Formats: sequence, structure tokens, C-alpha cells
Amino acid sequence: METNLYSMQQDPEMKEILESFLIETKEILEKLDLDLMELEKKPDDIELLNQIFRSFHTIKGTSGFFGLIKLTAVTHKCEDILNKLRKGEAQLNSDIMDAILISYDKIKELHVCIETNFNEDVDIEKVIMVLSNVIGNMEKVNIEEMTLFEDETKVAEESLDENKENEKTENEPTVAQIVETKTKSVKQTDNSIRVDVERLDELLTIVSELVLGRNRLAQVNSEFALEQEGTKFSREFSDATKQIDLMTNELQLVVMKTRMIKIGKIFNRFPRVVRDLSKETGKNVQLVLKGEETELDKTLIEEINDPLVHLVRNSIDHAIELPEERKLSGKDTTGTITLSAQHEGNHIIITVEDDGRGIDPEIIKEKAISKGILTKEKANELSQNDILNLIFLPGFSTAKVVTNISGRGVGMDVVKTNVTKLRGIISIESKVGFGTKIVIKLPLTLAIIPGMIVKVNNASLVIPLNSVIEALRIQPDNIKTLNGREVIKIRDTIIPLIDVNELFFTQKNNNSKIWQYVVVVGIAEKRFGIKVDELIGQKEIVIKSLGNYLGTIEGIAGSTIMGDGTVVVILDIGELIHKLEK
Repeated sequence: METNLYSMQQDPEMKEILESFLIETKEILEKLDLDLMELEKKPDDIELLNQIFRSFHTIKGTSGFFGLIKLTAVTHKCEDILNKLRKGEAQLNSDIMDAILISYDKIKELHVCIETNFNEDVDIEKVIMVLSNVIGNMEKVNIEEMTLFEDETKVAEESLDENKENEKTENEPTVAQIVETKTKSVKQTDNSIRVDVERLDELLTIVSELVLGRNRLAQVNSEFALEQEGTKFSREFSDATKQIDLMTNELQLVVMKTRMIKIGKIFNRFPRVVRDLSKETGKNVQLVLKGEETELDKTLIEEINDPLVHLVRNSIDHAIELPEERKLSGKDTTGTITLSAQHEGNHIIITVEDDGRGIDPEIIKEKAISKGILTKEKANELSQNDILNLIFLPGFSTAKVVTNISGRGVGMDVVKTNVTKLRGIISIESKVGFGTKIVIKLPLTLAIIPGMIVKVNNASLVIPLNSVIEALRIQPDNIKTLNGREVIKIRDTIIPLIDVNELFFTQKNNNSKIWQYVVVVGIAEKRFGIKVDELIGQKEIVIKSLGNYLGTIEGIAGSTIMGDGTVVVILDIGELIHKLEK
């Protein structure tokens, strides 16, 4: 039965069923990706085989109802292979697993095409040929085995049983069965609902306004308490303010949690990535996942995927050695990549670590000099950490051979760009012969953030706390000049300084001060210090745009409203770094 998907969109009931099918199929495919990787490790796990078989069968049955001929054809072939495996008619090997994974990729491609274009405009001829060949080889081996070991009676009985089972699995569901299944599914899962992300964004906007109101109320309460200290009304007003503060915090947490997604949604894609790249490079690589339950805002989850893919691909291509090389170095012939996540205050820390050959600073230094990025004299002045950070420069690559995996000089630059966009910090540690560790520190959310309030030239400014590394009070004599730029030395690291007074108020800072406050901040791999006059404290802030009238101002991310109603600008750390590098 062939069904026009466009016409289904006009029928509210059919449209709802189709959307439900697409969502449920996407969830099945996400789970199936992990199950297939697990099956390769445990080929004799009958329960896992049955589970994977049911997944393909579920997709096949419903796609047949919708008249999705190509999707039905591919899933049906996969179902045949898995049916033979679970009945012991064949043993899983590398060729069979490759065929299943190729078909899995084609099913995902079909799903995307159906979801976006309402058609199956995808070529499946090659995949069907591969699957048919695999099935043919399985049947050939099975016939030979049966001739040697089975008597005719047993063969007849098994053939009869197989026909009966096939009759059960071949029956496609009717409209009534689909609706009935959907109704049962709703009844079983009525403790959860699917909500459009735009509605969650609207709710977050309202909560953001509520946070501003809470801050204003707290400020008014403080002023009122000073004037009416000890009065009954002052105490009641204070109690009410505290209650509203508490409830606002709880509401904010609940709303933020509704947008949170387990990072396992991203991590679970990597076993397949590592498996495919390991085969392509001829290396033995195992992936260790930690902290999959760690939750992160949906927006950040979507943006962090590409940087992690680049880091894992680079680890396999550049860092992990070939088995022979690892053996000569006294290492296990199988390399390990560890992908982990954990919460740390208002941040999430994502780490990609490998036990490969490490990054040699001398090779990076030589490459930078040969490319004209650095002079030999300047390169000798850099610390090891500064040298390692050169790999984040656009077009920088130490690969001797350009491959399809990496070595084109774009990977680490993409990582830096994405992390910068998310107001994150990235750091790199490496030891030659032992491996490399890359740490990404991201804020849990981008809407309501903690900020450090500072004063410069009697004006309040906000520095996003997720970019703050530390705050220092130093003597002005400790500020030196290097190549015409002010710098300070902190624990053997040279930190360049930015004078906000010069940038925004076009006047030099007062050098007659006894003490100078410096806020050390970081974005991606960069570190620098901001000179300020005074440190006021920390506060939760809501980021607001500057509006159409002011538009975009370089170095300013937006504004926020303080408790006393004043508008305070928020510094854009990424832009400030850009200004520093000019």
C-alpha cells in the first residue's frame, strides 16, 4: 500500500500518527546505535539480538503501513539477517556487522528525508544488494551445515516453524492497530509529555523577567529596612521578600531543568564513530564514556557536538599510535580514548583524554616558525602551554599527510570557534609519549548567568562569572610592559592586560593607586586580565540585548537591570580578546 505523505499532513489524525511515528523511530534509532555497538562486543547475547530484531521489526511494520516502500525494504532485509542470527543459523562476523551498520545509516538517511521532505528520495539499491549478498551467503552456509548434521525430519520441522513465525512477522498493522498501539503508548507514558522548545524558551524569558523583579524587590527591601528598621511592616516586608526570593530561585531551577538534556545523548554517538575510524586507520581503539547522566542545556548540547567530533577524530588520527608502534613503546596495543562530563558549580566540565603519543611542543614550534606565524626569537619566549595553544590557530596542523579524517588544519580551529561562541574555556595538557587531555568548561545555561560586578571610572560593569578564572589585588609596580603592551606575571605565566578605562572611557587608569585590581578571565584557550577600580560582588543577571537603537557595540555582550533599576552593561569577553589581539 503506497500512501501520499503530503495528503497525510492534511488529515489531523493521520498527521499526528505520522509525527508520532517519526519521533518514536528517531528514539529507536538512537537506542539501536548503542545496541549494535554492544552486539559487536557480545555476539552471543541472545537477549540483545532479540531486542535489536524487535527494533528493526517495529520500524518495518509501521513504515509498511505508511507505504514507505524503501524504508520497509531496508528494514525487512535487516530483520531477515537478525532472525537468522538469533536462531543460530549463522554467526555474527565483521562482514555481517558492516552490512547491518551500512543499512542502519541508510535507515537514518531515509528518516531524515521523510521528516524534512515527506518523501523517500534516497538511493537504496547498493544497500539492498549488500544485504542480499549477506543473506545469500548465510543461507549457503546454513544449507551446507544442515546437509552434514541434520536429518530430513528435523529440517522439515524447523522449516514449518520458520514459516509460521514469518507469517506472524509479515503481517502489516492496520490503521486501527496503529491507533490502538498509539493509545496504549499514551496511557503507559502519561507521566510525561512532549513540549515544543519554543514554549520552553518563552517560559524561560518570563522567569528571566521575574528574576529582574526579584532583584529589584530585594534592593527596595534593603533600602526600606534601613529607614523603617524594627517596625512590624519592615519585618513582614522582609519575610515576604525572602519568600519570593526562595520561590523565584526554585522556579528558575525547575524551568532550567526542563531544558536540560543528558549529555549521553551526544556521547552515545561516539562508539560508532570510534569503531568506524578505528577500522579506517587500522588502529585498535577503545572508547570509555563517563558521566553520561550529566545534564546540560539543550542549546549547548546541540552546539558542543561538532567540537567533540573533531577532538575524537583528531585523537584517533594523530594521537593513538598503530598497534606495532604502541607495542614497541611498551603500551597496550589497544589505545584508549576517555570522554567524560561532570558538573562543577554552575559549569559543566567535558574532557577528551587519550593515552597516545602526546603533542611535542618542539614540533609545534618548528611548524609555527616555518609557517611564519612566529619568529624564532618570539617562539623561544613562549611557555609550553602557550606553544600547545598554537594548535587552535586557523589553518594550523602538524599532520604530515592530509587524510579524510583530519590534517586539513580546520579541526581545532572549529573547536575554538564553537567553545568561544558558547562563552566557554578550553585548556590543553599533553605529555610526549603518554597522551593528551583537552578540557572544555561551559556554562550550564546562556540565559541567566552569574556575573561579577566591578567598577571602572565610577561606572558599574558586569563580567560573566563563567569566564572568570581569578581576581587579584596587585601593586601597580608589578605591571610590566612587553612589546608595548601591559602584562603581569602569574605563576610563571605572562598575562596581557586590558584597560577598560581606555577602551570605553578613553582615559588612562590612575597609576597613583596603592593597589590595582585585576580580574583574570579566559575564553577558549586565551587568558588575559581586566584592570578594574573596584570589585563589588557577584549577582545573578539576565542578559538583555542593547536594542535596535544602540545595536551592536564591540566589547559589550548586552545589558542587565540591577536591583536599583539602573542599566549595567555586560562585557563580551570574546570581543575583548579580539580587540587585544589587533
